[in-house]
Amino acid sequence: MSKSPLHIEKNMLLELEILKHVESTPLLNTRMAASKLGCSVKLAHALLGKMVVKGLLHVKKIHSRRWDYFLTPKGVSEKIRLTYDFLDFSLHFYQEARKTSSEICRKLFKSGKVKVAFLGAGELAEIAYLGVKEWNLELIELFDVNADRKFLGHQVLGIEKLSESEADAVIVCMYDKKRPMESKYLPKNIEQKENMYWIFDLAKG
Repeated sequence: MSKSPLHIEKNMLLELEILKHVESTPLLNTRMAASKLGCSVKLAHALLGKMVVKGLLHVKKIHSRRWDYFLTPKGVSEKIRLTYDFLDFSLHFYQEARKTSSEICRKLFKSGKVKVAFLGAGELAEIAYLGVKEWNLELIELFDVNADRKFLGHQVLGIEKLSESEADAVIVCMYDKKRPMESKYLPKNIEQKENMYWIFDLAKG
């Protein structure tokens, strides 16, 4: 049975990335894995070791500085299972985003906060924009790490300009792809403000 979006494990996504990599090439070491996964070398080492013990990977020592990894039949089956789990998770992820972003917009409308800004100009912003239109809010600004482009009819501003925003509320439409439903995610160097609202705020239950 597939896990719900609130309970999917981070390591499941990391394991899937490793299995996909090894399927295409046996060349892999802990530093390469850490770089690919965006995690520490220690975690990558532990994860590779665990996958070998579980029988998902077979490791072959070529020489002292090279170890090749190969998918076992069990590893192939696990890759298929995780792929379907992740697809199921993605569907729930966007359904949950639509529901919660609409609820945020409803609360903002009821409280008289009609001018909103988005922190993040990607797929979550597109979903949140449906709630903005549904509740007659006004999207006045968008901020993202990839600025100097048009999105939803607005010029995207750099996140460093967020402190200059004149919006009544900032809806955070960014997330960590390794921990997609992490509570109150913010990019580095961005401080949490009272007028911020998160699509995924697990702290609220």
